[in-house]
Amino acid sequence: MKRLLMGLSTAATVAAGATPAGAAPPNIYHTISSAHGAAVVVSTVGCEQTEIFVSSSTAMYAGQPGPVNKQGLTAVFVRVTDTCAEASGVSAAAGGGAVLFQADGQNMAPLVVDPRLTAASISTDIPGTDGDGNPVTIRLSATWTGTGPLEHQTTNVHNNYPGEGNVNSTDNSLRRTATAGVSVAVGGVTASGTDTSALLEQVKSRCIEVARPGVEDFYPCFGFPA
Repeated sequence: MKRLLMGLSTAATVAAGATPAGAAPPNIYHTISSAHGAAVVVSTVGCEQTEIFVSSSTAMYAGQPGPVNKQGLTAVFVRVTDTCAEASGVSAAAGGGAVLFQADGQNMAPLVVDPRLTAASISTDIPGTDGDGNPVTIRLSATWTGTGPLEHQTTNVHNNYPGEGNVNSTDNSLRRTATAGVSVAVGGVTASGTDTSALLEQVKSRCIEVARPGVEDFYPCFGFPA
């Protein structure tokens, strides 16, 4: 589930090389700067287990020429399970037991994070639905404190499209393990807990298109950074 949450906020990639001799100037290049935090909290009291999955991000992206766009995305999933009960079908939890309550939702609230990934936070009310499809509001508060070393990775990619042009891209990624404190309130359920193996990530990327002379509609970076 944590891998899935990290996938909610993903950035595709990638570095600029020299323009080939005789090639036209770059048609366009795309840039992105994004940061993402994820956490999973599981707490158990007797037979009742409460799980909270949180993903929050903030991003800035632009095509040149073009405006700079900023966007946030925060998602949360809450599930309460009776682990001592037996259930099947949609009422069964992934790890067994009967689901007593669940809710999920997302909004455009951005993660607040420092550039070195030492701390991040999000506090927001998220519209969502419960397990029966009824509308609910999920009150979320989460903080991340960096605990591990700052990991850095750079990826450079050059792709040649025969007869069309070239694409050069770069991806600079930072990553740090963190301790997250999470609390939620929804549908009469109030829960909180700590994830000592939470993650903070940051990605800065650029994608450049270089079309060959006479080639039009060469946009391999289209959809970047999705």
